[in-house]
Amino acid sequence: MLSFGWSEIALVVIVVVIVVGPKELPNLIKNLGNFSKSLKKASRQFKRSLNELSEEGDLKDIKKSFSEFKDIKNDLDPTKNIKEELSTIKETVIFTDKEISKINNKIKND
Repeated sequence: MLSFGWSEIALVVIVVVIVVGPKELPNLIKNLGNFSKSLKKASRQFKRSLNELSEEGDLKDIKKSFSEFKDIKNDLDPTKNIKEELSTIKETVIFTDKEISKINNKIKND
């Protein structure tokens, strides 16, 4: 693993001062700071996008659970079956009334 002690850090600073020069050192430090800021910004955006993706996945799971609950509710709803049976009975009564009236009209005409 990479580890730097005080002596290694001092050696790097001396080499940088010699290579870059004391006049350009403030610009180099400024550029390193800007690079560090942009790197942090990119890592924050990456982390935010990963969090958004995970939240979207969680929301999809929650929506799926709610839809399953609605399906269960509809399956367990007794009024639905009762309404269907009542409508069938109503249709049967209407049909029977029509047939009875036809028979009565036929009897009256004969």
